[in-house]
Amino acid sequence: MPTSSAAYLGVFTKSVLLADDESALAVLFEIELTRMGYQVVTAYNGSEAARIGSDVNQPIDILITDWKMPGMTGDVLARQLMEERPTLVVILMSGYDEVEEIAKTFDPARVRFLRKPFNPALLDQTIRILLGLPFHSNSFVA
Repeated sequence: MPTSSAAYLGVFTKSVLLADDESALAVLFEIELTRMGYQVVTAYNGSEAARIGSDVNQPIDILITDWKMPGMTGDVLARQLMEERPTLVVILMSGYDEVEEIAKTFDPARVRFLRKPFNPALLDQTIRILLGLPFHSNSFVA
């Protein structure tokens, strides 16, 4: 495993908007994503994520959002930000079964569903698929 974020991601620097109202999980996701080399901005509810995502000066390549949050559900947040940012891709995550069906209403080239709990390897693999980033020997594999 590489010792630095730059070695892990190579020349790619991508920005993540992370939205999760469970602060302990959000911190763990943020640490892992940062370790993987991503620049992370964290929001602790849907409304805060919508505000951050609507800021045209805030670079965001991918939204990683929990489904059930105060202020706005993850699928509503994803639809709003995808309309504002046509190249945005999304990972919708939840422990609720019905969210997988909601995720199927999106374009699978732009939105993927991850059922909580999941391991960092699957998160990394899903991000790389959505962003079109190459896999290399230092990448996790699921």
